Amino acid sequence: MTVVISVPLSAKKFTQEDLEISKKYICPEVYPGLYNSKELPPGIKFKERKIVKIDSFQMAPKEIDEKLGASKFFLFQDARFTSRGANADDVHKSIEQFGFRLNCVPISVLLCPDNKDYIGNGKTRLEKLLKEDFENVIIDYYECSDWDSYAQFGVMANPISDPYSPHTMLDIVSHCQKAIANGFIENTYDAIFKRAKFVSNGSFGDATLNKICLRVMEEKTAPQKLFHYSEDSGKEWLERMGYIDNDKNNGIYYKVYSTEYVSKSFVTLSSFYRNLVKEGKKVKELRVILHTGTLDGSDPVHSWKSRIDKFRRSWDSFYDNIEYAFFEHPERSRKIKLYGALPAVTSIAKEYPMDRLVMFHTGKLKDNLFADLDDVDGLNKFMDLN
Repeated sequence: MTVVISVPLSAKKFTQEDLEISKKYICPEVYPGLYNSKELPPGIKFKERKIVKIDSFQMAPKEIDEKLGASKFFLFQDARFTSRGANADDVHKSIEQFGFRLNCVPISVLLCPDNKDYIGNGKTRLEKLLKEDFENVIIDYYECSDWDSYAQFGVMANPISDPYSPHTMLDIVSHCQKAIANGFIENTYDAIFKRAKFVSNGSFGDATLNKICLRVMEEKTAPQKLFHYSEDSGKEWLERMGYIDNDKNNGIYYKVYSTEYVSKSFVTLSSFYRNLVKEGKKVKELRVILHTGTLDGSDPVHSWKSRIDKFRRSWDSFYDNIEYAFFEHPERSRKIKLYGALPAVTSIAKEYPMDRLVMFHTGKLKDNLFADLDDVDGLNKFMDLN
C-alpha cells in the first residue's frame, strides 16, 4: 500500500514543508523542466515552483471574464467544451475525504502577454480550495509569450492519464476550431491533425485523431459552449444576476436543484422549506431553480431541454402528494414553486439569454414544455414547405 502525504482542508494553507514534499514527489528539474523544452507550446517557459496567495492571479483573461461572466466558482473554463472538468464533483469529494494530495502536478499559473497572471491548469482543485477559504496555494509558474500558447496549454495540461478531470475529444475539437477562427492554424487537415495531436498530449491514437479532424472540418462555426453548474455555482450565478434571498424583506427564497434527482426532489425541497421556517424565516415563496449538470456534448440543446421537460412532468404529477404529506393546512398554498432553469447552452442564447433565468410561469414555457414548442416549430416548417 502506497502512502500519499496530503494537506487536510482544515489546514487552510500550505507550508514551506508542503512545498518541499511536492518537489520530492515531482521534481521541477525533471518535470516540467525537461518536459518544457520538448513538449510544451513554444511560447511557454517554466520558471519555478512556489507558494503564492490564492488571490494573486486571475481566472481568465479580461475579455473572457467580461464576455461570459467568469467568476471565482468557474462558470466558464475556456479549455473545456462543457465549461468544467468532467470529473469535477469526484475530484472535490476526493479532496474532502483524503485532503489535497501533494503527489500530483501542482496548479499552473502563467504570466501572459498582458503582463497578468492567469491560471492555466488546476481550476477544479483551486475551486475547492477557494470554497474552503485557503490562504495560499502551491503553483508551477510559467511565462507565456502569446495567447495561442496559453490556449494550447489549458488543453494539453490535462491528458487522459491525469487523475484530475482529463480533457475530452470535444475539448480538442473546440480548441482546434477556435485556433482556426483566431488565425493560429490553417483550416487544413494536416494543420488540424498536427495541433490536435500536440494538445491531446498522447491521449488519443491516430484513428481517434482522424475523427477529431473530420469533426473540426465538418463544423462551419465554433462548437457550442456549454455551462456546467453545481448547486453552489448555480446559487452564485443567481446572486450575481440579482436573484437575492429575501431581497428587501420580500420573503422570497431561491433553491438551486439538479434535474438529475427528480425522484428525491419533493422530500428534499420540502425539508429545505421546513428548515427555513424553523429558522424563523417568513417564507412567502421558495422558488426552485433547475440546473442540468454536465450535458451530453453530442447534442447539448436536446440534452438541456429534455432534462428540464422530464423534471417538469414529474413535478406536476407528484406535487399534490407532497403537499398533503409535508404541510399543515395553513401552509397548503403551494409556497414551493418550480420557478425556472439556469441557461446552459450559448448556441440558443438569443432565445434563452445566458444572463437571465428561463422562466416557467411566463412566456412560451408558461403552458408548454420544450417538446411541445419544438413539435410546433417542426410542423410549421413542414407546412411552410408545402
